[in-house]
Amino acid sequence: MKAFFSVSNQQEFYRELQQKIGSSYYSDGFESCIKIHPRIGKGQIYNFQFDSGLELQIQEYFTQEPIVLAADIQYCCLGLCWVICGYSNYTLEKQDYNLKPQQSMILYGNEISGIFEMGANQRVAFVGLSLENYLNQPTFIQQKDQLPTCLQNLIDSHDPGLFFQNTITTPEINMVLHQVLNCPYQGLTRKLYLESKSVELLALTLNTLEENALESPHKYQPKKDEIDRLHSAKDILIKNLNNPPSLNALSRQVGLNEYKLKQGFRHVFNNTVFGYLHDYRMTRSRLLLESGTLNVTEVAQAVGYTNLSHFAAAFRKKHGVNPSVFKKTKLV
Repeated sequence: MKAFFSVSNQQEFYRELQQKIGSSYYSDGFESCIKIHPRIGKGQIYNFQFDSGLELQIQEYFTQEPIVLAADIQYCCLGLCWVICGYSNYTLEKQDYNLKPQQSMILYGNEISGIFEMGANQRVAFVGLSLENYLNQPTFIQQKDQLPTCLQNLIDSHDPGLFFQNTITTPEINMVLHQVLNCPYQGLTRKLYLESKSVELLALTLNTLEENALESPHKYQPKKDEIDRLHSAKDILIKNLNNPPSLNALSRQVGLNEYKLKQGFRHVFNNTVFGYLHDYRMTRSRLLLESGTLNVTEVAQAVGYTNLSHFAAAFRKKHGVNPSVFKKTKLV
């Protein structure tokens, strides 16, 4: 089965998904559920929206034939994902991803398109946690510097594109995932239980990210020729602001594997590849606005933004003021 849909927010995504593969759709403002159509297979896709801003997704299904979804997703999503069982293949922004059991990851996407392929004749179980609304709340914004660097950069970013980083699934995380999949409660108790487990998953994941960040500087120390390659990678990013290469393509261009590219950027530039690109865009846009030679739209395009509202939001978060206001104050 093949289907295509284009969506501008997560609610549209679930509505379109229900129309393509679902037999029924239920929603009460907190919990929504899509039942897989019997002609395709069986199972459910749940989405839970909590007052805190966290959103929990649970997918459990078995399909009799492969499902290929060509999707154009025109909104920003940031979250954590855990594959419990089953295999899925994705081609997003010209990069291939093969998800396998016990894999976990941080995933950021904005204005992305690609192919989602759900394999046939296998049980698939997947848990996801959407973080963008939760981490943008005032409490977290004030304590953002205490979050792992990779999440700090993603919260600040509205760049189009895709960021994907594997994380560690500890025994404690596996236990909570099992409890989420086998929640024994209903009604208000179910809501409170699943929200507490969602917060626990986030806390355990943040802990593993922090521990890994403490260990990572000792794992890889780039040699002189590798440092030169990292500076070449930086130059390639700067020269291609409008269409930066993927991590995979960039690593091939400079002759470093992805691990050395990621760890090397942290070592040399004290930032992720994605975070460095974002910071450079914001610095460059400020300088262009200060020069007074370009208007806001032209500046946004010059630093690689096709969506003006995304540029304005990213600039405001970085510099504390809208770009149009910043430009006016500099021209006074």
